[in-house]
Amino acid sequence: MSSANPSRRAALRALAVTAGAGALAGCFTPLYGDPSVVPGAHNAQAHLRDLEIPEIAGRSGVILRNELIYLTQGGGGRAQSPTHTLRVSLGVDSVPLVLNTAAGRPSAQSVTLIADYSITPVGSQQVLMRGQAFASASFDRTAQRLASDRAMIEAQERAAKSLAQTLVTQVAGWYVTRPR
Repeated sequence: MSSANPSRRAALRALAVTAGAGALAGCFTPLYGDPSVVPGAHNAQAHLRDLEIPEIAGRSGVILRNELIYLTQGGGGRAQSPTHTLRVSLGVDSVPLVLNTAAGRPSAQSVTLIADYSITPVGSQQVLMRGQAFASASFDRTAQRLASDRAMIEAQERAAKSLAQTLVTQVAGWYVTRPR
């Protein structure tokens, strides 16, 4: 049986939602929050600036490393006094998506970059965190070989930039949640 007073029901529902939101508000800490503004917040960007990123093999590896340096250092070059090393091993996989049966070759393709990474203290081999991330980008293949090659290169660049953002987010999450 429903209440005869719908405004009372609405008020109780609003009170319950407000109480639930208030209870959950204490569970949220911004990843890139400023500790001086939000008590208990971690400044992940400050930790990311302490990352040393060694060279990564291959053309996609160079693009990935450059993007990682840009995202972690804010465009300011390499870390001044790194405390941790982010080592990345990169794999590239290409898969045809659509086959042109008349020509007997793919007309669309997907390139996937798979990164196995680890974080170690500088000068140590002790692994503090290990993970894997991937990013994909698709491109159209044409009968023109150079156009198809260029499209594949651009797809690898897009995937590398996307992968860098994923890696930075995962590493920032680790910095925030790791035991001190």
